Amino acid sequence: MMLQYNKLIRLPLVGLALLCVLVVVSLAVRRRKRAEKAGSKPRIIKHSVETPSEEVLKHWTADKMRDAKATNMPTSNDLKQVKQHSQGSTD
Repeated sequence: MMLQYNKLIRLPLVGLALLCVLVVVSLAVRRRKRAEKAGSKPRIIKHSVETPSEEVLKHWTADKMRDAKATNMPTSNDLKQVKQHSQGSTD
């Protein structure tokens, strides 16, 4: 009877040890993926502008601003939209 009891204790200990190894390996893989991502190219790209700001301000007169047409803005499917809640309302 005692021999069967010892076997029952060993099985959960082996399972627990395997679970711990699995968790450690999983965490190591995640850390490595994050490190690889951090080393990738930045998403923000800066462009230098050679036109002086004073010249641009002289160009955009009130008449030109009035006649200006809107342009299509770039879109990104990478960003998730976050639902914003108004702080003042109580439902």
